[in-house]
Amino acid sequence: MSHATGIKKNSFFGSIYFVEGMVLTMFSTYMIIYLRQFKLSFSQIGVISAISLMPTILKIFIGIASDSWSLFGRGHRKPYILAGLVLQGLGYLLLPSISPVDQYGLFVLVSLCIGLGMATYDTTTDGLGIDITPEKERGIVQSWCVGGRALSSVVAGVAFGLLAAKGLWNYAFWAIALCSFLELLTLSFVQELPVAERKPIEGAAFKEMLKPAYLIFVIIGTCFPLALYSTYSMVSVYLKESFGMGMSTIALLSAAYGLGQVVGGAAGGPLLKRFGRRASLYATAIFTALATLCIALLPSAGLAWAVLPLFGVAFGYYSTVYFAVAMDFSDPRIAAFMFSVTMAFGNVGISGGSALSGFLVDKAGFKALFLVYAAVNLAMVFLSWAVFKLRKDLAA
Repeated sequence: MSHATGIKKNSFFGSIYFVEGMVLTMFSTYMIIYLRQFKLSFSQIGVISAISLMPTILKIFIGIASDSWSLFGRGHRKPYILAGLVLQGLGYLLLPSISPVDQYGLFVLVSLCIGLGMATYDTTTDGLGIDITPEKERGIVQSWCVGGRALSSVVAGVAFGLLAAKGLWNYAFWAIALCSFLELLTLSFVQELPVAERKPIEGAAFKEMLKPAYLIFVIIGTCFPLALYSTYSMVSVYLKESFGMGMSTIALLSAAYGLGQVVGGAAGGPLLKRFGRRASLYATAIFTALATLCIALLPSAGLAWAVLPLFGVAFGYYSTVYFAVAMDFSDPRIAAFMFSVTMAFGNVGISGGSALSGFLVDKAGFKALFLVYAAVNLAMVFLSWAVFKLRKDLAA
């Protein structure tokens, strides 16, 4: 079997998630600021955001398409990745020339195409990773993926902020387009499974998703993003309202958190390979619970410089380990589909956490919120125990 290995393969996964991180940073941090310059209402911006996110919800269909059909007879993964990157790149190339006011419908359509492009290469890259990565190396691959995306949030966050401050939004959009097109060159770093080695889709593969171990694992995948993303989303406003911290300081702390996430993601793969799935998943849950507890008990704004990077390390570490085990759970016959379903439940957790966080803060305050999420993370130890009790092959 002739698979791409080593630094080339890993750099492909790291770089493609770096590009995805650029898109996510633009979407989550800067797009609303850009659109408000045109005096769009928050309702109009909400429509753009909702439609842009639709492909990430429908990515399970992209997964099953990739598992089932070779695109133009050229492969089950790489042609989809190529198509997704080109669609995304063209979208960001065109976006600066479209007026969100005078051409609102066209702006929405192009935003949808960008979201579809990202969802396509994201889903099929995950499938490719499962196809060509030996089980023992999956933690290393996820280190590159998580680390690449986290590093992008730091680099792109600073770069886009500087460009936006000078009104140079066009260059920010074009930078994403350029990186999308450059990423096409790295496709030569990886090779798909030969057709003879691909496992055809069978009905029995879908039954794997009904087994108790997988269902419990999905619960973990719903709860841990709920706790982690909700904690991070509330930290900035917590520091501002509870300690009077300025926005410039919060921005620097966010960068420190991002660097911590890079460290946690990079360390997660080697630690997973050294200590195994069971010990690593236990450790991530406990470490994340302690980091969240530190936020809840934060006595002063100064200590945030230690606590936020620590939480970033925990976030990156947990993500790497969980995604690697999710690769193990994905049946090779429906790898892209099954992995995308697992990730979809994480998005459900993130959405549910947003609503729960608002309720908890209103009713009990920030400290209670973080204590609840610390408890949620700790509970993942017991769910992980149940998973490995049922899947002794993963615990070995």
